[in-house]
Formats: sequence, C-alpha cells, structure tokens
Amino acid sequence: MAVLDYIIPGYKGYRERTQSRATDRAFRDYLTAKMKEVHDRLEQVKYNITSDLTKISLMNDAENATMLLTKVRDRLRWSNQGFAGNLFGSKTETEAIDAIAEFDKKLEEHREKVFNAIEEIETKFAEGENIKPLFMKLTNSLRALDTHLNDRENLLRKTIG
Repeated sequence: MAVLDYIIPGYKGYRERTQSRATDRAFRDYLTAKMKEVHDRLEQVKYNITSDLTKISLMNDAENATMLLTKVRDRLRWSNQGFAGNLFGSKTETEAIDAIAEFDKKLEEHREKVFNAIEEIETKFAEGENIKPLFMKLTNSLRALDTHLNDRENLLRKTIG
C-alpha cells in the first residue's frame, strides 16, 4: 500500500484517516464493553445490598453511580470520531488526528480507575466493611472520565473547525 501513497495524490491521507476511524471505533467499543462490565458488577453489588437490609441506605449512592456510569458508557459509545467529514490529509489535519489519539489514550487510565473502584467496592462489601466512601470514589472516577469526554469534545470541535 505504501506505493499507492506515492502514486495516487491524497491516498496516504485517506488511508490514514480510514485507519484512524477504525482504530477509534474499536477503542471506543472496547471501552464501552468494559463500562458494561462495570455496570453489571455494580448491578450485582446493588442486588447484594438489597439482600442485606442493614446496608439498604447505600442504595442511593449505588443508584447515583449507576446513572453516571450509564451516561459515561453511552457517551463513549456514541461520541464523535472527530475526523470524519471533510478532512483532506494535510499535515495539520494529520497532527490533529494524532493529538486526538494521544488524548484518547488517557481514557484507558480513567477506565482503570473506575475498574479499581468497583473492585474495591466488591471486596470491601464482601468483608462487611463500610463501602459508602467507596461509592464516592467510584462516582468521582466516573466524573473525571465524564470531564475527560467533555475535554475530548472541545478538542474535536477545534479540530473540525
């Protein structure tokens, strides 16, 4: 394919954008699946809470976390690619695509924090410890991810123009 980059004007930019779109979609699908996994785990925790009436006061915290998790998961799934549309493969546009890709790498760090938070909730709940502060930790991790998605949208707006 590298030969076509030199033979057909604009082909290299087209190929790079196509690959970037596919990579972006696959990465966001991966993150969405991971957030679905967290959602399922959170639902199990909520079920366990309802099974222990002494912990029922945690249900509001669990529901708040669930609502925010659903919002973040949906945003990941349906967010803009940022380089669809009328980009022509210029050096500036390629650099913008690379900047978005770098920015998106931080999404994995946020995903890891969310995973650690749900893991800690599950472990401490099984040990009979107070998990109320852990729901706050999960919610804060989800808010940070949501804020990162806001920043991503702002970056995309600047890129698209």
